[in-house]
Amino acid sequence: MRFLEYWIYLLLSISKIFLFSLYAGTEFPFSFLVLNLASIVVLSSWTLLLSSKKRIWILVVLLFLHSTLLVSDLWYYRYFDDLLSIALLSDITQMSDVGGGFLTLIEVKDFLFFADLLIFSLILFALRNRRDTATQKRKRLFAGTGFALGLAFFVIPVAASYINEEKWLVDEPISNIREYYQLGFWGYHGLDFALGAASLLKNDTVTAEEESRIRELNPDTPSTVSKSEQPNIIVVQLESFQTSVIGHQVNEQELTPHLNALKEETLFFPSFYHQTHEGRTSDAEFSTLTSLYPLKSGSVYTQYANNEFDALPELLKKAGYDTAAMHAFEKDFWNRDDFYQNIGFDHFFSQADFPDNQKIGMALNDEDFLTTSIELAEQLKEPYFAFMVALSSHTPYEIPEELEQLDLTGYEDPLLKGYYETIHYVDGAVGVMIEKLKEKDMWDDSLIVFYGDHDSGLTQPGSEMAQELGAETEVELFELDRQVPLFIKEPNMEKGSTVDSSGGQIDIAPTILDIVDIKPPYMLGQPLLDDDSNLTIFRDGAFRYEEFYFEPNLILPVGSGTCYEIASGEKVEANQCRSHIKKATERLRISDLIIQKNALQEISNSKK
Repeated sequence: MRFLEYWIYLLLSISKIFLFSLYAGTEFPFSFLVLNLASIVVLSSWTLLLSSKKRIWILVVLLFLHSTLLVSDLWYYRYFDDLLSIALLSDITQMSDVGGGFLTLIEVKDFLFFADLLIFSLILFALRNRRDTATQKRKRLFAGTGFALGLAFFVIPVAASYINEEKWLVDEPISNIREYYQLGFWGYHGLDFALGAASLLKNDTVTAEEESRIRELNPDTPSTVSKSEQPNIIVVQLESFQTSVIGHQVNEQELTPHLNALKEETLFFPSFYHQTHEGRTSDAEFSTLTSLYPLKSGSVYTQYANNEFDALPELLKKAGYDTAAMHAFEKDFWNRDDFYQNIGFDHFFSQADFPDNQKIGMALNDEDFLTTSIELAEQLKEPYFAFMVALSSHTPYEIPEELEQLDLTGYEDPLLKGYYETIHYVDGAVGVMIEKLKEKDMWDDSLIVFYGDHDSGLTQPGSEMAQELGAETEVELFELDRQVPLFIKEPNMEKGSTVDSSGGQIDIAPTILDIVDIKPPYMLGQPLLDDDSNLTIFRDGAFRYEEFYFEPNLILPVGSGTCYEIASGEKVEANQCRSHIKKATERLRISDLIIQKNALQEISNSKK
């Protein structure tokens, strides 16, 4: 059989993509198989022009490169539910400091991706004496035919999508995974590379149509500042804190006794969600401080740190606040030094400003961090805004043995046990912080917010955490994965209560500004304490609105998906969600436009 090694190569290549889908739990319909096979043929048919010996070595190299990219995508997908992209190159230098968390994503079975190299080598060894009888003319015929057929099977579906004006192609894309399903593995990475190269040359000028879209979604109203006395504002972001730990007991031990008690003194939001994506902690900060959505690839902190955002610290600064951020790690970690300065922080207290005491995980323990942050806040001019980013419960959830306090008998997953221990420790640190605030008379008349930045990464279906909490349905798994706690203590608040309305991190800044009677000109979130229902949108186009949750089907065109009723977890008629699908997609695109084209600065300059 002519070109036998090439047919074996095609079989092994498509098998690896199927293995990726199997491990990642993604779909692999027949149309996806054809699309991927076509792209593999397009990229490799040129090897048919080579001699048999040269072709063998080239195919071995291609298999190795294919396996390397696939397994890298797999590890990334396990943590972020997304694929690698060129945009992430700006984040590579930050990864070394959180590498311990990524090591937990590697499984022994992953090295099966490289087993094909051994299989291919053995087959070729068995065929080592086979002569290459194909003439150069026949090689050109097979190579040309293969390339033409592969190109046709790849281009025709894409062309049909373009003709049908399917939104994933003709409008700004909102999801890498949708592109993956529509273009295949190599198509996705090829387009991503091309767009990354094109971004170096593209024109970032905001068009009149784009400016109109921004104004229509959020009319340009001048920022107003209250003339009444303003309270001090303290906002604390808690690392990897899920709502599922609040009120939860393990072996009859409260995981978060201090935060449980805090519900009696504050407004507690049980239906509050994190909206982070690939930037994780930096995404949580970004959405909280700017009321915009994270990017579909990478982090705003590392890609667009110097753009204009009409951010919370900047607006408070204009209202007379002294603004400060506290983060007990290196100043330039995730480019925070540049980003914080750009969005209006007067001060940034980082690792060098905190005591060199016991570390938990990557940085100073949260008890010392939070108590020292209080002392730093005392030095600020009133009114002040202090933004504190805690770190002790960062993956891989390692805590000194002498600080372990829980009996976790019966639990098997070491990561889950580490998570529960670190969460319990951080809860104690928050308790100490609250005591200090009260001792120093900084509690009563201040506006104080505690919230979780994102999930633990341990919420996958069938995980020990999911099994323990009985999360099985799509809605239960969604809430386990996305719900993070939010506590808001208004100034001079006498009694706490539970607020049933839903919302997300993008709503924190508008809520704070609403409480202190400051109106921002451009924010996509809504106050959580008004009478309007909030549309809580996630990066892939999913959303929560009132009593419904919409989960998009990324294989099908934009707008396709399933609508669920939150209370019952049951599927309901699509029209219960349909009216908000377009709005959710448009909000993501408006946010991308503001970020990537620096649209707010462009609009501001156009008025001058």
